[in-house]
Amino acid sequence: MPDVVVIGGGPAGTTAATLLAQQGVSVTLLERERFPRFQIGESLLPYNNDLFARLGVTDQLVEGDYFPKYGAFFVTGDGNTSYGFRFDKRLSDPYRRSFQVKRSEFDHLLLQNAIKHGVEVREETPVHSIDLSDDNSVTINDDLRARFVIDASGSHSVIGSRQAMRGDVPSLKKIAFFAHYRNVPRAEGKDAGNTVIVILRNAWFWLIPISAEIMSVGLVVDRAHVLSCGLEPQQLLEQTIAATRWVAERMKHAERVTQIYARKDFSFRMRNLVGENYALIGDAAGFLDPIFSTGVFMAMKSADMVVDGVLLRLNSGTMEYLHDYESKMQRGLDKYLRFIEHFYDRDFLEVFLQPSERWGLLDAVVGVLAGDVFSNHGNFFKLWLFFQLVKLQKRHGVIAPRIPWETLPAPATA
Repeated sequence: MPDVVVIGGGPAGTTAATLLAQQGVSVTLLERERFPRFQIGESLLPYNNDLFARLGVTDQLVEGDYFPKYGAFFVTGDGNTSYGFRFDKRLSDPYRRSFQVKRSEFDHLLLQNAIKHGVEVREETPVHSIDLSDDNSVTINDDLRARFVIDASGSHSVIGSRQAMRGDVPSLKKIAFFAHYRNVPRAEGKDAGNTVIVILRNAWFWLIPISAEIMSVGLVVDRAHVLSCGLEPQQLLEQTIAATRWVAERMKHAERVTQIYARKDFSFRMRNLVGENYALIGDAAGFLDPIFSTGVFMAMKSADMVVDGVLLRLNSGTMEYLHDYESKMQRGLDKYLRFIEHFYDRDFLEVFLQPSERWGLLDAVVGVLAGDVFSNHGNFFKLWLFFQLVKLQKRHGVIAPRIPWETLPAPATA
């Protein structure tokens, strides 16, 4: 009988499994698919770099076919207002660079790394049943028992869905349509690896260079618009590209090389993340709008944070560290939620796209974009001040020049 069963072989599950195995815990990981497999969420954040080193995969990321990322570039759809946030100019080592990845390759790397560290991996093994009635053990699929289970099964959380713990985020009912393309030009030099966010009225595009040839391009729109616009996904994506000058200019020779995928109503949070014999991590714990590329970072960070709690529960029976993990994870989600909800407001964007160097505000914002949401080194006041400036902008329009909001491109309609 293993000490711990991990459900899900994505970045959250493999990270938790590997870190526990490094501590001598016997771990069995169940993955419903066969790797490698397609997945979205190709942009990593610098504040995962410490964790990559502990997992022992840094050299493989640096030397492999992974595109270096030094920042993020935000631009309005008309091309008139833009700003590039650079990690290498604002952050200290080892946070000056991250990576853009093909998730099929990156996730497979982490899965193989877990196996190398002694994790028993069972692919093509979906979870059909789970019994949590005994506080000191768990039974999965009627025949696999363990002392503890970690649910890293993604947004359809095995445990969360069975225990009705999911709560949607009403302000973020969005749908994303995306595909991979060839022949999409990118910036020169270090900026070639930047994530690019193109802002429309009530929508936005991402352009993520995941290799020297391939660009991931996605459109995020309100669910209500998708239901009322009268367009099929391919029509909505292609017509919105054509109507957005900044994107259309760069994609006039683009060749789509995958099908068009969709992710629906992806923003949610679980009310409870831990129990006597389980913990939820990664997307199983919650996922917010992908505007700041937080998915893989939060998945792996949650796995890192939960490990001490699981070890203490196994060794002494106490839940103290598991509850501590739950509190920290919810606070991290709160920080991102504040930025994400405001991102759809004109006043926030006017300040965000025309940032101030005063009082260290720009460094604090870059820190958030890089994944610095769990430390307590003085950024709280700077971020509070940043949002005070947003309030002043909303009331008086004196902090930054106004963006001509009503003339920005909008999602296409029939």
